[in-house]
Amino acid sequence: MSAVAILQPTGLLGKELRETIEARHPEWSDLRLLSSREDEIGTLTEVAGAAGLVGRFEPESLEGVSVAFFCGAMADNRSLLAALPPETTAIVLSHDATVEDGLPVVAGVNTAAIEVGRVMLSPHPAAVLLAHLLHPLRDLAPEEAIATLIQPASMRDDAGLEELFEHTRQIVAMTRRTPTPVFGAQLAFNLLPAPLPADPIAAQLRSVLAAPPPLALQILQGAVFHSVSASLYVRCAGKPSLQAFRKALSGHPILEPAERPRHLGPIDAAASDKILYGAVRKDEAGGGFWLWAVMDNLTRGGALNALEIAEAVL
Repeated sequence: MSAVAILQPTGLLGKELRETIEARHPEWSDLRLLSSREDEIGTLTEVAGAAGLVGRFEPESLEGVSVAFFCGAMADNRSLLAALPPETTAIVLSHDATVEDGLPVVAGVNTAAIEVGRVMLSPHPAAVLLAHLLHPLRDLAPEEAIATLIQPASMRDDAGLEELFEHTRQIVAMTRRTPTPVFGAQLAFNLLPAPLPADPIAAQLRSVLAAPPPLALQILQGAVFHSVSASLYVRCAGKPSLQAFRKALSGHPILEPAERPRHLGPIDAAASDKILYGAVRKDEAGGGFWLWAVMDNLTRGGALNALEIAEAVL
């Protein structure tokens, strides 16, 4: 087994990736933790149950590495990707990556597009969620899709979680409010526009699905800690029945109907490998279908998708 590397490894996504690799592939003993960020280099962390030190990235650091995962911001990764050895396949988990940075892949949807030795993206969790919801509907000939995604505070890493927690505590305790450098405004008990534009994420989804229906997408920042939520409307050609729509969803291995569909929320998907969806409702006025679904952004929407890409490569 060749070596595997994780770049910018100490954030929430890097931690989830390390734990997922440890659980699924304990035989990957040569796991290198590397960073180009001075605040991360030298950090003591954990790898496979033992202490691990984050080393400084140098071009020769990736010699002998089959797969390198790139976490963190894309601004920290672009120069590193330029130094990628030809034998190394890069899998980028940066939420702000675009289709110009690499090929978006959602495992189980466009796995066949994977190519060894090139840069691939594990897309933004919103694109992962929508890809898994729309892919099983392809035989129903979807003509239009409209989606509103609500992303959690953990999309902004530990700093986002800490700011949301601290402001919630201050409001409940009625103490003085601190500034909001992460979200720019009070997120606790609130809903805000997402900082990233939706168009690059929609472009990732179009690349994954190859022939998706026209999609109108908006993304909001929610006051929840984990899991992405989606309200999705899909209109199909031929006016399929509600039963046919449900049957199409039930055939996809990543999708799972919620046990309590009327009370399904983001917390239900936390730490889950599945995407949970609630009751499907037919819209009599427009002829389409409404669907509510939730997915953990760190597991299925992040580390698991990236790892399944790596498994296909290796």
